[in-house]
Amino acid sequence: MPSSQPQKTTSVGKLFEFQSQLPKLPVPALSETLPKYLSTVEPLLSKDEFAQTKKLVEKFGQSSQGQELQRRLEARAAEPGRANWLEEWWNDLSYMGYRDPVTPYVSYFYTYKDDKLRRKPTQRAAAIVRAAWAFRAQVASGELAPEMARTTPLCSYSYNYMFNATRIPKRPSDIEATYDLSANQHITVARNNQFFTLELVHDGQLLSAAEIESQLDRVVERADSTAAVPVGVLTSDNRDLWADNYELLAQASPQNAQTLEKLQSSAFLLCLDDTKPVTREECHRTYWHGNGSNRWFDKSLQFIVCDNAKAGFLGEHSSMDGTPTCRLNDYVLDQTLNNKVDLGSTNVRADLSEPEALRFVTPPTVVRAIEQAAGRFSK
Repeated sequence: MPSSQPQKTTSVGKLFEFQSQLPKLPVPALSETLPKYLSTVEPLLSKDEFAQTKKLVEKFGQSSQGQELQRRLEARAAEPGRANWLEEWWNDLSYMGYRDPVTPYVSYFYTYKDDKLRRKPTQRAAAIVRAAWAFRAQVASGELAPEMARTTPLCSYSYNYMFNATRIPKRPSDIEATYDLSANQHITVARNNQFFTLELVHDGQLLSAAEIESQLDRVVERADSTAAVPVGVLTSDNRDLWADNYELLAQASPQNAQTLEKLQSSAFLLCLDDTKPVTREECHRTYWHGNGSNRWFDKSLQFIVCDNAKAGFLGEHSSMDGTPTCRLNDYVLDQTLNNKVDLGSTNVRADLSEPEALRFVTPPTVVRAIEQAAGRFSK
């Protein structure tokens, strides 16, 4: 089951060893805040408007109301167990409560260098999966060293929202859900606007790169031989509209609720695009938004591999800044491009189950919602 809080088992080990020693976010004095506010609004106001605003700000700074609100902020910051008095408000106002589509307004992307060792798209994708899974193992165990700014450790809290995590649309504010890493050892593969579950552990053993490649070849063959309603485009929409359509989709059939759960609990998304971008603009458009349908924009991590083996990454920004994902992607590229990645055995076990297609029941009401979302995306 998902949790709106990180799994406790991930907050241990070397990765989190400095968390209790990190300083709390301070509350600036009112005498610091008010001048910063004035310098912020001054470029936006006329001379007369700014003069009036300045008078109001000075009055507020001397009022009992201003002093009381400052006292409340300081009391909030001093609450036991609260490391950051601003976090909840910041996350809600800047991310979870922000109603524009996450792509392109919130999400960000990285473009990968070409892999000269792997020209076949599913071969490159398999190596990326193995490298990302090795990084995930370090996060899960806590063995990953914390990031440092010279000799100062940085907060590792957001690593809890890296793998097996997703944003879920809600009115008036979205929520972030995390899932147990040990209980969910699968990824979601997207191809031709369809989604498949790929279990990465079989008989207690991680699939080798050769086995992952073989499974991905199966996905491509199946997906390219059929068409499906592009449910993924719903995630590209205005968050209120997506929240309404999320409920519509989940309530259309018990199967849909199960499909959503399987997709959202996956470690990450691997998008196998049937495009062949060449120019910088073509690549950037592919990794930032693609066709709007071969994605699930709410997932924290999406690795994208195209049919010409070009590759990139799309990150959902609400619960994780770019610093941890930059580290993840640097690791993936170092491991794959320099041939450091452990690919495992070259043998492919004959008893591997075929990747499971994640099917959505799409009655006319859902189809109309998808068509409308696709129309808004195309604008």
